[in-house]
Amino acid sequence: MPRKTFAAENFVFDTMAYRDFLSGDTNAKDRKFMKSILRRAINTELTEQQRYCLVEYYINGRKMKEIAAILSVHPSTVTRHIRRATEKLQHIASYY
Repeated sequence: MPRKTFAAENFVFDTMAYRDFLSGDTNAKDRKFMKSILRRAINTELTEQQRYCLVEYYINGRKMKEIAAILSVHPSTVTRHIRRATEKLQHIASYY
């Protein structure tokens, strides 16, 4: 029966993560801060079309063709709105 092996780096990383977990030192505050920044950016920095497409696609789980039919645009337009919105949000998030 073959033995499972793992790299020492993985063990050290997992041990460090486990110690952080036990001590209560998680990144919950960082995630909450980033969520608030992204929420504010979605509401203020995106166009109405970008915001609608992004929310419908990622939050409500609609397909791009469905969103395109609702907006009466080509599906590639929806793709472009989502791509530009995510690029803009990534750019904003890179500052934090």
